[in-house]
Amino acid sequence: MEKAVCARAPAKVNLHLRVFGRRKDGFHSLRSIFQAISLADELTVRSLKQPERIEIDGVFDCPPEKTTIYQGIVAFREATGIQTGVSVKVGKTIPAGAGLGGGSSDAAALLLSLDSLFATRLSLRDLAGLGARVGSDVPFFLYGGAAIVEGRGELIRPLAARRDYALVLVFPGFPMGTAEAFRLLDRERPDDGGEADLPASVLESAYPLPPGDWPFANSFEAPVAGIHPEIALWLERLRAAGALFARMSGSGSTLFGVFGGAAEAEQAVGVLRKNAEPDILVCTAFPLAHGISLL
Repeated sequence: MEKAVCARAPAKVNLHLRVFGRRKDGFHSLRSIFQAISLADELTVRSLKQPERIEIDGVFDCPPEKTTIYQGIVAFREATGIQTGVSVKVGKTIPAGAGLGGGSSDAAALLLSLDSLFATRLSLRDLAGLGARVGSDVPFFLYGGAAIVEGRGELIRPLAARRDYALVLVFPGFPMGTAEAFRLLDRERPDDGGEADLPASVLESAYPLPPGDWPFANSFEAPVAGIHPEIALWLERLRAAGALFARMSGSGSTLFGVFGGAAEAEQAVGVLRKNAEPDILVCTAFPLAHGISLL
């Protein structure tokens, strides 16, 4: 008999993102504040009668077998030995190449759904280990809420997530590939010696402050804005619309503004949409205190 589990996979914004210079292993370390938000994809995961079969239905920017969802199924099967067929239907709301972690969140939701569907009762630590094999940001989404994230994304220090502000997101109509963003960063900044570094303790102390007092930054913002002037334009529009704090999320291309509450955010959305082209997404989102939710 086929069974099904539904899950809601939230996006995230990086309130702060400091990228360090390239390490000997070729990767970069980071120090960031991740905040889960209400914009979300929805997954429906079903078991199939055909063993080993994988069906993935959704609108992606790559073939289904290249998605984090497919990779998550493979990692789960290798860890558990379960080879039952699986069907995954994805309702995509989070734009691809947006710096919002949609692919990573989908993978986390997939792993939790499979664990529930097949009653494997994997610990959160075990699921995070599987998630790290799929992508650096996947472990965060299993915890959700807010956290200081370090290393390649595997070191997570949860924070008491705030719910006392609203966000306005602007997706400026073009994706930004992570590899390209790193290339731009490395070209502009061969080493990271000239960039200020906020210790994790300072980030933790600053998070409860009024957003207008946040000292947070994003290492990618200037390099990406250098080839995409729309980044600086929309950040200025967000501030002009009343944002207490505005930054690019992740490696781009989404911009976000922080507002005191829902009314202020909705008013700003109305103003910003007057300047938006048809392919520019402007929407309101809210911080979340928890991670993936099974529906």
